[in-house]
Amino acid sequence: MKNINTTKSSLLLKGHFCMNKILNKVRYLVKDQFEETNWKYHIVPCIKYAKKLAKIFKINEEVAELAALLHDIGRLKFGKRDHHITGVVEAEKILKKYKVSQNIIDDILHAIESHRGSINISPKTMLAKIIANADAMAHFDMLPIFFYWRADKKTFEKTFLWVDNKMKRGWKKMTLPEAQEIMKKKYESIRLLLDSVRGYI
Repeated sequence: MKNINTTKSSLLLKGHFCMNKILNKVRYLVKDQFEETNWKYHIVPCIKYAKKLAKIFKINEEVAELAALLHDIGRLKFGKRDHHITGVVEAEKILKKYKVSQNIIDDILHAIESHRGSINISPKTMLAKIIANADAMAHFDMLPIFFYWRADKKTFEKTFLWVDNKMKRGWKKMTLPEAQEIMKKKYESIRLLLDSVRGYI
């Protein structure tokens, strides 16, 4: 799969929709349908890091934001299981509705299908690598929220072990050295905290 040279948004779209209009519409759609905590504590930080990495790697930031907005659309509509697959179908409908050019659609769909670290689909384009890494980076901004989200584990010990494993998987999921460098101090602080608690588990 080829990386897309996205230097000018106007060259990436067909029809009368501009990228800014598309972003506004998709942003509203996702924000309106996601639970507030998911929007504020996962999608927003994921967008932040996707744009940050896009700037570093000279990938169009608007396309990166669009991919970040849609990367979990399958989880929103159909639940967590196989959301990298259901998300591809749902995102394609949205992108075609707004007349995004096919090469960008293909790139975003690949980013969605390959963003999960727990599946055996490797990101092949720079955009896909950015989304997979941004997805993991977002977790390190929001450590406390995972204890809230996983309160259904019944005991603190089970919740703690799940969160601890989630953080370790997230670090391994970050395959871009630039992403690891950005998050290194934050991850070290998280490990210091979690390791100190682990002594009591």
